[in-house]
Amino acid sequence: MNVFEELGDGFTLIDLGTDDAASAFEAAASDLRIPLKLIRDSASDGRWKYQSRLILVRPDQFVAWAGDEAKSAAELLRRAVGQSTFHSEKI
Repeated sequence: MNVFEELGDGFTLIDLGTDDAASAFEAAASDLRIPLKLIRDSASDGRWKYQSRLILVRPDQFVAWAGDEAKSAAELLRRAVGQSTFHSEKI
């Protein structure tokens, strides 16, 4: 898979083998009316080099966030589109 060819016009979430974290992002994106494409794949074939199982990519193809789990998908998406106030709690 060529990641750049798979990216959507809006935000893209690459899920490299999480159990259910992508579902939270899909629900939050729908609620917030943020276009989100989901790419599910495995960490095989060198994708383990990403060092995270979840990668949120902005429409301009820059990584907005990466991690193995997200406590609040909605807050991450709000921050990515500039709709959130900053606070120091790790999400």
